[in-house]
Amino acid sequence: MEDNRNQYRIIRMLTGGVTPALLAAALLGYALNRFGQLDPAAQAAGICRELIAGTTEGRQALFGSCWAAPLPVLFYLPFSWLLPEPLAGPAAFWLSWFFVFWSVRESVKSAGHYLFRIIMAQIAIAAVAVLALNQEVLQIDTALTVGLLLLCASSLSDWVACRRLRDVVSSAAACAFLALCGFSVLGVACISAVLLPIAAAGHRETRRRFQAWLLLGWLPLVYMLGVWMLLNRLILGDALFFLRSLRFLVSETRLFMPSLALPAAVMLPALALTWRLDSRAEKPGAGVVAASATLLSFALMLIVYSKVFAWFGISWADTALYACALSVMIVTVARLRQPLYRSCLSLVIIVWLSGTWFKRDEQTGDDDVRVKVIGEVETYVQARTPYGRVFALGYTGLDLLRGYEGSLMVPNLDLHIGSLRMDYKGQDLYVLIPNPEDRVRSESVFWKYPDIYDLGADRLLYAGTFGTWRLFQVVSAPTQEQLDEWRRLRN
Repeated sequence: MEDNRNQYRIIRMLTGGVTPALLAAALLGYALNRFGQLDPAAQAAGICRELIAGTTEGRQALFGSCWAAPLPVLFYLPFSWLLPEPLAGPAAFWLSWFFVFWSVRESVKSAGHYLFRIIMAQIAIAAVAVLALNQEVLQIDTALTVGLLLLCASSLSDWVACRRLRDVVSSAAACAFLALCGFSVLGVACISAVLLPIAAAGHRETRRRFQAWLLLGWLPLVYMLGVWMLLNRLILGDALFFLRSLRFLVSETRLFMPSLALPAAVMLPALALTWRLDSRAEKPGAGVVAASATLLSFALMLIVYSKVFAWFGISWADTALYACALSVMIVTVARLRQPLYRSCLSLVIIVWLSGTWFKRDEQTGDDDVRVKVIGEVETYVQARTPYGRVFALGYTGLDLLRGYEGSLMVPNLDLHIGSLRMDYKGQDLYVLIPNPEDRVRSESVFWKYPDIYDLGADRLLYAGTFGTWRLFQVVSAPTQEQLDEWRRLRN
């Protein structure tokens, strides 16, 4: 008995501490060597800068978009506060990937404490991240999404197999946090929460407690979404502000929303198998076969979700969904009770095939581009007025101004031209607008003013193009204070 305990402690230390730490460090070294100026939290760093400064823009950015989810920002915030930016990113990167590899251990250990199987699965996921050759795979938000989804899927499969209370609690908690990772996995989180009570309806003993499973499975997710909507209402004046971009991104919204529920059909065969096996068992629990079927269906559901987003032109969700699907496949293979050589061969095939799933991204960091754009805009505005103020719009503007120490340029998340004119009387105002491509299209300025990048808007006069950014001047009649100042300078 004592030997078994010592063996369990050694396996837990190796698979839950030593191996994740070493793999996360190796992945960090690879990322820095491969991409040079890798910034694993580009968007989160800009938001954290404003949150630490206590600005309204930081609070708006934290909850104002379903595509810039709050959980990665809250994860990065302590690093941004405690460490300077060159160190904060790598430190957060290491911890986020440590969490991924730890989640692999938690996902596989319920199938038996097999040291080599767990380590093989951890190495396989690290290999997928390396072979992807894509910076988005190495972002902190992708790592958090993968880790939480592994916990969600594995806990759901364990709930199917064993009917342990801890499995429904851990899966529900993972669903709730997964919903804060962005709209791309919000549907997956909702489907998982729905499956928790339904999966227990096959056995008469657990069927009687359906309302309890419903409460445990749905309450954390409903609470998280309720808090997100409440903060949107309090900070931005609209409870659904973070979802408004969907109407601009997708032309056929009435078709898009029902399509998000279609991937749930992939889970129906696994659910039917669970009910059939559960109804025949003396004790609640459908067993290992149903658990494996649930995991495989979960991975397939993620792939279907990526196709749904691609059909509607939201292609930037592919990378995270593919990384999650491959990770679930790897965990499924590691959990199967088959010879070790067969597991190794299966993992090698999955890793090898994963190289074709991701778009290659060999671009380095954009620090030089950001500095160049800021310098050119400052030179242009200062040559024309000593009273200038430039508003860099959206989350892209927050990223542009990360590390900026000047006073001329400030971020703006929710553009109201009339309010700017009232709040900054006597100043010459400019707005700096990013090119609406890919994820940038989800910025609130584009669903409020769809043609602003090409045609401007009321009271906006085109001033110039700086890289992919366009500068517009806010045109307004001079105030009496400005007229008096001009007369004084002329005399």
